[in-house]
Amino acid sequence: MYGLRASTGAIIITTKSGKAGRLKASYTSTYSVDKINKYPDTQKKYTQGWFGEYDPNSFWSAYGPTVEEAKAIDPTHPDKLFNNYDHGYITGNSFRNTLTLSGGTDKAVLNGSISQFNQKGIMPFTDYKNYSAKVGGELKFSEKFRMGMSVNYIKSGGRRGNSDRYNEVLTYYSPRWDIWDYIKPDGTQKTIVGADIDNPIYLLYGKKYVDDVDRIISNAHFTYSPFKWLDINYRLGADIYNDNRRQTTPGPLGVPDEIYPAGDFENGSIMIYDINNRIINSTLMLNFHNSIGSHIQSSFKIGHDLYDTRRTSTYILGKTFAVPTFYNLSNASSVEKNSYEKDYRIIGLFGDWTLSWDNFLYLTVTGRNDWTSTLSKANRSFFYPSASLSWVFSENFHLPEWWSYGKARFSVAKVGKDAPAYATSTGYDIGTALTTGALPFTLSTQNGDLNLRPEFTTSYEGGVELKFLRNRLGLDFTYYNNTSKDLIIPVSVPVTSGYNSIYLNSGSIRNKGVEISLSGTPIQTKNFSWDVKINYTANRNKVLSIYPDLKEMIMASHYGYLSATVTQKNIPGHPVGDLYGRTYMRYFGNDTEDPTVLDKSRPIVIGSNGFPTLNPASKHQYIANTQPKWIGNFSSTLRYKGLSLYFLFDAQQGVYRYNQFANFLASFALQKGAENRNDIVVFDGVLADGSKNTKAVWLGQGVGPDGVNYQNGYYRNVYRGASETFIEDASWIRLRTLSLGYTLPEGIVKRSRFIQAATVNVTGTNLWINTKYSTFDPESSSFSSGSVVDGFSGFTYPATRSFIISLNLNF
Repeated sequence: MYGLRASTGAIIITTKSGKAGRLKASYTSTYSVDKINKYPDTQKKYTQGWFGEYDPNSFWSAYGPTVEEAKAIDPTHPDKLFNNYDHGYITGNSFRNTLTLSGGTDKAVLNGSISQFNQKGIMPFTDYKNYSAKVGGELKFSEKFRMGMSVNYIKSGGRRGNSDRYNEVLTYYSPRWDIWDYIKPDGTQKTIVGADIDNPIYLLYGKKYVDDVDRIISNAHFTYSPFKWLDINYRLGADIYNDNRRQTTPGPLGVPDEIYPAGDFENGSIMIYDINNRIINSTLMLNFHNSIGSHIQSSFKIGHDLYDTRRTSTYILGKTFAVPTFYNLSNASSVEKNSYEKDYRIIGLFGDWTLSWDNFLYLTVTGRNDWTSTLSKANRSFFYPSASLSWVFSENFHLPEWWSYGKARFSVAKVGKDAPAYATSTGYDIGTALTTGALPFTLSTQNGDLNLRPEFTTSYEGGVELKFLRNRLGLDFTYYNNTSKDLIIPVSVPVTSGYNSIYLNSGSIRNKGVEISLSGTPIQTKNFSWDVKINYTANRNKVLSIYPDLKEMIMASHYGYLSATVTQKNIPGHPVGDLYGRTYMRYFGNDTEDPTVLDKSRPIVIGSNGFPTLNPASKHQYIANTQPKWIGNFSSTLRYKGLSLYFLFDAQQGVYRYNQFANFLASFALQKGAENRNDIVVFDGVLADGSKNTKAVWLGQGVGPDGVNYQNGYYRNVYRGASETFIEDASWIRLRTLSLGYTLPEGIVKRSRFIQAATVNVTGTNLWINTKYSTFDPESSSFSSGSVVDGFSGFTYPATRSFIISLNLNF
């Protein structure tokens, strides 16, 4: 039914509908407190300066002397350094109230709800509000015809902040100073004088990014059953929203001693970004259901589906204000503008035929043909079928008494997917008007391919579902093997081609693995029960082929200091998500090194200066992979009368990420490990001839205790340049959820005469995490959830630990 829109899976949300009977109401109120669940552990020993010399005006935040030495020079120096990543975030909270109503007769049912949500973010000055109202109902005109509709209006928006930029500036700002001392009485920035660094809190304060969204989601449907064996269903839905975004920064006020953040504020700016989006869904389906003989039941569905969307946006940026705080485009000395339109349509015809034999053997075959607007006329129509067979064999065999249920299943499916809009064409970008008034047209950096074909994924899946001991123990096992061909991916190409990337049918990938679920009820009595569930998934994938003219596909690169940039590549014969970067030189003796793969079992080559030797920046080697070896969870629910306790542990193991955040920390010697910078060490490794290294070296800057000049020091000269150091194990085990709920006894509640039921829940999320990852929670990322690039975390928005209390009342 959903076709290519569900080619990578679909999330189906079933909303509540009203029921016939007296008017019923429910009220839910929820309050939460949110705090960062994990943040970088920074060094607390060394303060601001360079080469060990204290300088409260230095750009360098932690290359000075110890805190004790600095206090002897400067009595105003604080006793302890701040951890900017802990100090720079606040405790967030949210409050939600929801009231729902429903009721009616056997001929007409009405339901409605109103909801309010207010949230204060963990980043300073950020918030979010959401107000919604929904009304819907259904009319039953006869036994053969009924229809219904619903309308949901949502008003949302708030003030946002750029977390990546914020965390980056927190890294530059010396922890010797309190970032919250950010503004002068005249409203200008208060920052570190002479350091050429802006205060991160002031940047958030001054850069106001606000969005305001109006959204209407509506649908209407009817069901007509002219015969017992035929149902005609039609559904029409619309999702329409206007997203108005506005960002402002003040210009320089021109007051004495003003330190103006020109790089971020652009001498005063106003950005207006308006988005209008409209989605229409139309689905007609005929369901023929009848019995064929005395053993076979049949359900045959055919239908038509239309998905049509239109998106338009207008972007205007005005910079360099004449009047510092007059936020109007007419006040800007230069104005940039851009507009965008996208139309996208899918038309589909589908069929689904299910046959069941005496309710134990089931066969389903489907087929769908889609026509898409994003491919050329020759390729826009494509068909994909599926078939599944399941057998409840416990209905046919006399199983032992302890074996309650058994089912086997097998399916094969093919699903198609089209290209993004306009991926078949190559257009032009329009630049800012020249001083002559002419508009410059430049060729787009992304090239299209008119010959793009739809990509297809063929899936084979088999499994069994077993239940034992009167259904108190269950096992569900699935094996799958999926192959995706003609993948449509924007492939990076040499800039000498005139482009940065081109959309291509760039190869095929295979995924195969197992999913295992084990559930049980060890204890079940009248007043007490205990349920447990364990899930385990292991997936293995491989790049089978890529575009014929390419040896590798560069998916993305992420910057690192001292050429520690890391690249994620797809290479035939390798799994998806290989990470390549700069490594330390290894000793191989008479053996031959594979120049493309890092062999960590080999000793590091120590140079004549006593430090590990970095390979040339041009030599990138495979270091690790982004795909987890397995994921799993363990959950349990204990119930005693009206009391229930639920917990969920999550695990993800064998996954690696490039930690750009850690690379920046290392460059400024802010990580906890950098407290050893005054140590003299002998690095573990061998010399170029294979003999063991015995040379002692100092890790600090300048002339060391041994009289040798170590220049900028180990952390800037060597440590920050090895990508392999910052491709970290991002595995984790966490207590995802812990919840305690209590349902008040019915006899107590009904004494109020109007409350029918009452439940109180106290919940904690992300309460505990165990991981080797050194900065924020590795589950968070700067990249969108739909991105095919999963090897980088960036500076990222931190994950939170939340404490939630909720009350639900039914009337």
